[in-house]
Amino acid sequence: MATENAHQKIAAIALLIVMALGLWQVVAALARIDFGEIPSTPADFREGRSTGKLQRKIEDNLPWRDAMIAGASALRYALAGGSVEAVRVGRDGWLFLGEELQLADESAAWSRERIAKVVEVKRALEARGVTLVVALVPDKARVYSRFVPASDVPPAHAARYGEALAHLRQRGVNAVDLLTPLAAAAREGEVYYRTDTHWNQRGAKIAADTIAATVRSTGVKLEPAKFTSRLGAEVERPGDLIRLMGLEHAPKSLRPASDRERPVMTEAADAGGASLLGDFEIPATLVGTSYSLRANFHGFLQEALGARVLNASRDGSGFYQSANEYFANEAFRASPPKVVIWEIPERALSEKPASREALPFGGTPSRPPA
Repeated sequence: MATENAHQKIAAIALLIVMALGLWQVVAALARIDFGEIPSTPADFREGRSTGKLQRKIEDNLPWRDAMIAGASALRYALAGGSVEAVRVGRDGWLFLGEELQLADESAAWSRERIAKVVEVKRALEARGVTLVVALVPDKARVYSRFVPASDVPPAHAARYGEALAHLRQRGVNAVDLLTPLAAAAREGEVYYRTDTHWNQRGAKIAADTIAATVRSTGVKLEPAKFTSRLGAEVERPGDLIRLMGLEHAPKSLRPASDRERPVMTEAADAGGASLLGDFEIPATLVGTSYSLRANFHGFLQEALGARVLNASRDGSGFYQSANEYFANEAFRASPPKVVIWEIPERALSEKPASREALPFGGTPSRPPA
C-alpha cells in the first residue's frame, strides 16, 4: 500500500509539473503575439476567425514547441516503437510512408479514371508530334515488403502496381516497369533510403537507365549532349519520414539512424542549358513529383539518354500538377519537346482526387505528327 501511495504521489507531482510547464508555455507565447494581427470584428469572433488565428499564433510561439514535440515523439518511438499515422515503422530501422498502404474502396475506380486521363494526354501529345513515356514508380513498401509488418498491408495492395502497368500498356501507353529492376537490385543492396520516402542514388540511377532504354526503343532521336558527374564527401541524410515522425530535433539516440551517402552531381559538359522559357528546342522534358528532384535522378536521366532534359517536376505534385503546369505553359505550346517523360508514383494513381484534374490541351499543334 505504501508503495502504491508513493507511485500515486509521484504521478500527481509529475502531472502538476507538466501542467505548470504548459501554463508557462502559453503565457510566454501570449507575450510574443502581436494582437494587432488577430481579426477582431464581431463577425470575426462569431465565425471563429479570431479564435482560430489566436490558436495558431499560440502554437507558433510556444518557446519549447519543437523540443516538446521531439521529446514526445522520441518517447513514443523509443518506448513503444510507435509513430504518427503518416509513417509506418518497419523492421530493421526501415520507415514507410503511410499513404502507400492506405487504399479506399474507390481506389481502383480512381486509378482507372486517371489512367484514362493519361491516355488522353498521350493522344494530345501525339497530335503535336510528341512521344509520351510514363515511368510508374513502385511504392517503397512494395520493393521492401519484407520489412513491412503484414498487418499494415491491405489485400488490394498486392496487385495495384501490376494492374496499373498492364492497363497503361493495354491502352497503348509506353509505360516503364521500374518494379522489376528495382526489386531485383534491392536483393543485393539498398535502392530506397531507409528513413525517406524516395529512392536513393542507386535506385535513381537504375530507374534512369531503365527509362532511357524505353525512350530509345521508341525510335525518337534526341540531340546528343555530354554530361560529367562528380562525387561529393559523405554526408548524413535524415529523411523526410523522420521529419514526419516529429523526430527531426530529437537526439540521434532516440530516433532511427539517418541514411548516409556521397552525393553525386551530374552536369552538362558544356556551359549551355535548357530553360522552360528558353528560345531553343528542348529535346525532352521530365514532369513528375519529388522523386524526379531527389538523389540526382534528373542528372542520371540526362546521362543515360545522352541528351538534355528539362526538369519541370515539383514537390507535392501528386498525379498531375507538374504536368498540368507544364502543358499550360506557352513555351510548351510554341516549341514542344520530342519526348515527355511523365514520372508517376503508383500510389498517386489511386489516391482520392483533391480537385478536378483537367489537363490543359487545345489549339493547333505546333509540330505535325511524326
